[in-house]
Amino acid sequence: MDLLSMMTFWVLATLGACLATSWPLPAERRQATNCNLGYFTSIAPAGVRVERVQHVTNGIFVETGNIGYPTDPTDLPVLCAVILNNVTANYRFGMFLPDDWNSRFLTVGSYSFLGGINWLEMGVGVKYGGVALSTDTGHSSGAGDITWANTTQKQVNWAYQALQGSIYLGKTLTEAYYGQHITYSYFSGCSTGGRQGLKHIQLDPNVFDGALIGAPAWDTKHLMPWLSKLATWNLPESAAYSVNDANLFSRLQAEVLKQCDSLDGVKDNIISSPSACRQKFDITKVRCDVSSNKTSCWTKAQTDTALKMYADYVTRDGELVYKGSEYGSELDWSIFLLPAVANDLSQNVRRNFDAQYERYFMDYGVNWQTTQYNDSVVKDAEARDESVVRASADQFDLGTFRNRGKIIMYGGLADNTVPVQHTTYYYNRTVEAMGNVDDFFRYFQIPGMQHCWGTPDNVKAPWMIGGEGQSVQRPPYAAAWSVPLGFNDSRHDALMALMDWVEKGEEVSQIIASEFNFTDASLQNIVLHRQRPLCAYPKTAKWDGKGNQNDATSWKCS
Repeated sequence: MDLLSMMTFWVLATLGACLATSWPLPAERRQATNCNLGYFTSIAPAGVRVERVQHVTNGIFVETGNIGYPTDPTDLPVLCAVILNNVTANYRFGMFLPDDWNSRFLTVGSYSFLGGINWLEMGVGVKYGGVALSTDTGHSSGAGDITWANTTQKQVNWAYQALQGSIYLGKTLTEAYYGQHITYSYFSGCSTGGRQGLKHIQLDPNVFDGALIGAPAWDTKHLMPWLSKLATWNLPESAAYSVNDANLFSRLQAEVLKQCDSLDGVKDNIISSPSACRQKFDITKVRCDVSSNKTSCWTKAQTDTALKMYADYVTRDGELVYKGSEYGSELDWSIFLLPAVANDLSQNVRRNFDAQYERYFMDYGVNWQTTQYNDSVVKDAEARDESVVRASADQFDLGTFRNRGKIIMYGGLADNTVPVQHTTYYYNRTVEAMGNVDDFFRYFQIPGMQHCWGTPDNVKAPWMIGGEGQSVQRPPYAAAWSVPLGFNDSRHDALMALMDWVEKGEEVSQIIASEFNFTDASLQNIVLHRQRPLCAYPKTAKWDGKGNQNDATSWKCS
């Protein structure tokens, strides 16, 4: 009997008697009698230690020492906070169980290779009325650190096992605590979180009723080699072709806006048709030997590097590794290429970040350097992922999930952290495998949005739709949820739209995205700036030619 089967057996054996006389019951206010360490210890299976149980009545929950997710949520509803540790498989997870429970269960995803429980996003999730759960994926770490991945168990925990075990046990404990069934199970995640959502649907089509998937880093075995390839195009840092100045990115992005903004028929500082830009953009306009504007101009060698980044990464054998950067994403290039300073520990792929993947996940050893990279790394990454780690969520036929669940997936057209073309690639491959998927899977591209959230200051595109990590980017920050200024409804909030699709059968053909302006230097107050409908791909929003361009009613999907 494997570990997961053994764990499931003991969970069911332990909880069967607890549930026999009390299940199901109507959803109503849960008394906090059982929100204590003794109760959860009594129902936890063997091999699982209950670390902490707290009845939160003041709206604040704090976990000290959380390197990956150091910001604590505030303005919480009255709830029971629980931390459990699977000491057998070496991972932890946390749950928020609200006193007023609407019978929903929401799993929230992780970011990048961060280690820690995502309490902040759980704080957002629990305000939708359901139980919220997150795992630490089996380790503790901050941004840009992959040195923790020095055992196969830690790698597999990050890939899928920690979240898988957390969900199964979390659901069982939830139903014991409330004495009734979970009616609907949901997922919300972006980046690594998006990968987690797709991965767990592929592992178990019964795990979620609905999944909100943002900018999924689904193709681990190819994304990480692409990052290393990106580094080689820019090494050594002193080379004439190396791009290592933020002003260069700004100059190129400004030129892309100048040439491509109006290709969709509207001049609004937003690249809404990057495919048209790909056909028409003339990069020589930023070259020092061509342009009369010498401020942050590019050498020809540097523009050659940019063209490599825009293009798909294809090996010499003709294998597609990863789709290229999108036009309009240039300000996001700095995520991996800057800062280029000595002893920098950020995600600078030329210095440290991605090489750690080859060193640890691929077992190349601590002395492996990015300068050693060649196309053989791709084959090694594929072999390691497919045979051992199994992080990639690359199953395109989603099988029986189609019969029971719904997916809303989204990606920002200005995202270069997980280039949006590869998100579109996943959707297109799913259509190839399953035919028309409109009955259960809708994909929304968000013009002008960067990775998971946000938009450049010179773009100000509508981007907020209640996706993971979005609400806490604007006031009231750690106390936030959904979409601010009263737009917490299924027309503006993608998670609410997903719930209505699952529970009421209301198909999602558009979601209205919002952007806000700060009204003071304290960044504590905002007003609405723009709203615009996002359309289910491949449809796009078209301006009616007469209405206010900042008003969603002036746009239609076609």
